[in-house]
Parts: sequence; structure tokens; C-alpha cells
Amino acid sequence: MAEGAEGVGHLKNVSRAGLLVRSSDLPRPECPISLAFENPESGESINLRGEVRWTTSDPAPSFGVQLHEPPREFVDFFRWAVEQLEKPDPD
Repeated sequence: MAEGAEGVGHLKNVSRAGLLVRSSDLPRPECPISLAFENPESGESINLRGEVRWTTSDPAPSFGVQLHEPPREFVDFFRWAVEQLEKPDPD
């Protein structure tokens, strides 16, 4: 949700301080934004607030978000995501 408009996107990159969201609904840079997604591990909903820092349409429409005070649920999700990357490949 940004500036009263609701959109749908996909998380493509996550860091402790921000997100890359791929979406055809591009909000205006510097506007406040609220995001919600489901933690794939726990199924719990994670609600975030931040600011759109940039948008691009090349190679695919996406935007970057700087997070404001990520809640504990996001910190737990981020820790889980990093652990998934660090697991050895079973093949």
C-alpha cells in the first residue's frame, strides 16, 4: 500500500535494512509504503513500513524499499532466510 493505492508484488531480494520488490505497480520514489507478506517457515503475516527509494522498469518493473524499524517477525524471517542460503546443497 502506497499513497492509498494497493498493489501486488514478489520479494526478490531481502536485506536487514531493505527489500527489492518486483511489481507492475510501481509507487513513486520517496513515498511511504506498507508491505505485508507471509513468512514461508511459520505462515505468520509480517507487516512492514518503509520508504520507496527507487524504481526501475529494466529488466523488469521493480522498486527498492528502505525499511523503518523492522519488527521482530521480520528479523526472525531474515535469520531463517540466511540459514536457508547457508545450508549445504543436498545434491
